[in-house]
Amino acid sequence: MKVILTDNDKSLDRRATLTAKILIIYDSRDGMTKKVADVVAEGARRASKITVELKTADSVTAQDAKAADGYAVGSPSHFGIMSGKILTALTDLYSARDSMVGKPVVVFTTGAGDQTAALQNIERILQVFNTELLKPGMAIETVPGRALPWDVDKANAADLGEKLAKAVLKERPYTPPKDLF
Repeated sequence: MKVILTDNDKSLDRRATLTAKILIIYDSRDGMTKKVADVVAEGARRASKITVELKTADSVTAQDAKAADGYAVGSPSHFGIMSGKILTALTDLYSARDSMVGKPVVVFTTGAGDQTAALQNIERILQVFNTELLKPGMAIETVPGRALPWDVDKANAADLGEKLAKAVLKERPYTPPKDLF
């Protein structure tokens, strides 16, 4: 059975009320990565029909990943690698990888050195999930004197969240609710 919705059938067309969900997974040692995660969330919320859920790496579940339409992953950089908690979370989420295929994801890292290497390692892992990796991610230097002013990083983080939201909303396929028929 094929259903065609016309302008007069708006009561049946639930696409107008559906929202997309972005899951932001982060670990934060000194609070900076959480601060950036919060700003990425603010940026994502600039788009209409977006909800955002922030989860720490040690509290995220495969069910959380399955319920999301897009992802942001944030980690402090420890000697050029991601935090152990982010690595563990990504390992645990591998069981949900089939539900993550093709969904947009952005990555951000913070730290006092070699954040780019940590970012690239996270992106490499996410490629195994076959997500739609939105580049460039964001590697934030936190050492005073080398770091950009917070206003600059804050604006860039908000833009990263908005870019993710727009990618999530782009051409979302419509699946009619089961109770519609």
